[in-house]
Amino acid sequence: MNKKAFSIIEILVWIFIFSMWIAWVYAIISSTLRVNDLNKNYIIAANLANEQIELVRNIRDSNYKKIQKYNVINPSSNNYTNVFEFWKKYKIENNYSMSANFPIEVTDITSWFEQWVDKLNSSSMKSYALCIDSLNRYTHDCNNPNNKKTMFYKYVSFDKVSYKEWTAPKDITEAYLVTSKIIWYIRWYHEFEIKSIIADWKRL
Repeated sequence: MNKKAFSIIEILVWIFIFSMWIAWVYAIISSTLRVNDLNKNYIIAANLANEQIELVRNIRDSNYKKIQKYNVINPSSNNYTNVFEFWKKYKIENNYSMSANFPIEVTDITSWFEQWVDKLNSSSMKSYALCIDSLNRYTHDCNNPNNKKTMFYKYVSFDKVSYKEWTAPKDITEAYLVTSKIIWYIRWYHEFEIKSIIADWKRL
């Protein structure tokens, strides 16, 4: 009786086809995971950026309630001349300390400001880097050894708001253009920012 069997060439062909199928499935899974990871990081960045804008709005509203101004950095202090300045960069975050006289902490970035992939390890970028504390909250306090470092950085900046009157631009002194920016380096360098106008709406 003649028995049919696979030849070595046929076995090698099937092994090749099966290997290609495995590689194709792996490529699809790997690509899906990368896309999901990228989307997750963009969602985190969007939430962090929106949180910074909301903190600036909360400062504006607290100012109205306490001192009838809108741009003082800490309305609970006695220094009402310490206001947000144009062209400056600031770190802004919730202050959860029980001893804090105001629940939002604002610190200007006084070091030479840098950003880009080749500056990630510079002292300037580290000054506005983000860490995660023991309660899984994002914080700029990366000097605490108990806080876990992330690859995210965030800050806000304040610019003038202008409009054209006839042909000449004119500044609106009762408003800021706030830029909330998030930077992260996961699989490559990424940036995300949103802009919002924070106005002295009671006087406009």
